[in-house]
Amino acid sequence: MSTDSPSQHEPASLPSDIAHLAGTVRTAAAEVWRRVGEWRDAPTWRDDETNRRRYDVTAHAVAAVDGLPDPADRDGVAALAEAVRPVAEPWRPNRAGPEQAIYAAVDRLRDAVRQLTDAV
Repeated sequence: MSTDSPSQHEPASLPSDIAHLAGTVRTAAAEVWRRVGEWRDAPTWRDDETNRRRYDVTAHAVAAVDGLPDPADRDGVAALAEAVRPVAEPWRPNRAGPEQAIYAAVDRLRDAVRQLTDAV
């Protein structure tokens, strides 16, 4: 007879609002991608190495989020948070115009990730 408790073999259940919070992260990531697309399509877009890198980083992160299933456990939450992490780095608050709107969207994404990770 085993003395192991079931909790040693089963993942701890996640709070019921995890699906909602994960949805908020996905919505925020989609908003960032929409804002980046607007910036890329704007006449003020500068096709230089820095801007292409920021565009590519965002594209890859959002694609990674889209490829993940809804989190069912803490590892799933961590994977979702890790997928959007690269987006936070290239966007700074001191840039004007469309880039400021991107930064605001990224800030909302950071808040959504923080709420998700704090919930588990």
